[in-house]
Amino acid sequence: MSYQSARDLPSFREAEQALALLRLVPSKRAEARALKQRMQRLEALVEAFYDLLSDKHWIFHDYLSLTVVETVLAESAQDAERAEAMLINHYRDSQQLSMMLLPLRKLPAMRRRQPLIDKAMEDYVAGRYYACVHVLLSVMDGFVNEFETVRRGLHAREPEELHAWNSVVGHHRGLAHAHKTFTKGRTATQEEPVYELYRNGIVHGSILNYDNVIVATKAWNRLLAVADWAFAREKEQQHEAAAPFSWAALAGQVTDFVSFVVEQGKINRINEQWPSREYLPGNEDFDSHPAREGSERLLTLWMRRNYGSISDLITQDAHAKHGKAVRSEIRRAYQDYPLTAFDILSVAHDMPAACTVVARLHRVGGASATVSLRWIREDANAHPKPEPWPGEWRLCTWEPWHLIARSTG
Repeated sequence: MSYQSARDLPSFREAEQALALLRLVPSKRAEARALKQRMQRLEALVEAFYDLLSDKHWIFHDYLSLTVVETVLAESAQDAERAEAMLINHYRDSQQLSMMLLPLRKLPAMRRRQPLIDKAMEDYVAGRYYACVHVLLSVMDGFVNEFETVRRGLHAREPEELHAWNSVVGHHRGLAHAHKTFTKGRTATQEEPVYELYRNGIVHGSILNYDNVIVATKAWNRLLAVADWAFAREKEQQHEAAAPFSWAALAGQVTDFVSFVVEQGKINRINEQWPSREYLPGNEDFDSHPAREGSERLLTLWMRRNYGSISDLITQDAHAKHGKAVRSEIRRAYQDYPLTAFDILSVAHDMPAACTVVARLHRVGGASATVSLRWIREDANAHPKPEPWPGEWRLCTWEPWHLIARSTG
């Protein structure tokens, strides 16, 4: 069952119920008013977004910046073509797209497809839209096939199977609505340009002219919506197994929700205002940058074959995935790639909670490779968090084979 509006989401309904309780507490009335305003803002943005762009099958997902959506809606003056172009420009900002994609690594089946997502990003930035579309279609199909015990890819799902519990992609004009064109059959060869993500026609070779930025960007939009669907499925299962409802628990949840919304708003503003910075050797900020220091420690441990200690530097998602076996897993991954020397060339601090360290690796036999080490500043729950929130810089993509495979030689 799809939601007719954002107001129908369970979290909205629970928050509205709890707002009545918060208003009874004098010290909480300001928080209650602020929460009410944010809820009204989100509801209005979701409905206005779909009013303008649902016919073009764009999906409002959890990773879209509300500020960006507000700007698109305000400046497009109800012109769907202009709004679409503005939305595409947002996706074409590689920093913004990378930030939207960060949460996907929390899904094991998506994390296994990270190398393909990286290649799709390279193709997208380079304007190879035909390649980007094909790779992302394969990622979506494979991910959905693996994510659930029912082994069927995204293309084999009915729209009603894509209901997303307590998520804006579960809107009746969201993922399930857009899925109707995704699976629409195309038997006759079509040479005219298309601007929809017609998966079946593209994959089966009957649609030939899909090499454009609109279709490629819709593929990214769909990938993020599918990730939202997957997270929603997990939340729904946890909700069904949760303790029975109580007003006290609800009040606590709403207080947590208020804190989360306030914090996320501050983080979004930091992200939007962040100026990209690059530090080179000889610069004081280069020497003191925590990601450079982490990279030096990582590469020194690698060179000394102290593989187990590398576990202290990698993303906490890897610890969650491998548990107590993480050290032995790292050893197995690194032992076939001995390192003899290294040089750290630069630090590109492109996002508040993410940066890329470029290093030159010298391996046994004289082979060398220039690699990019992606570092994320994580909190205790592996969520990206910029300063001043508590967090540690950890290596996101840590497998040596993946680093070397994507090296520039």
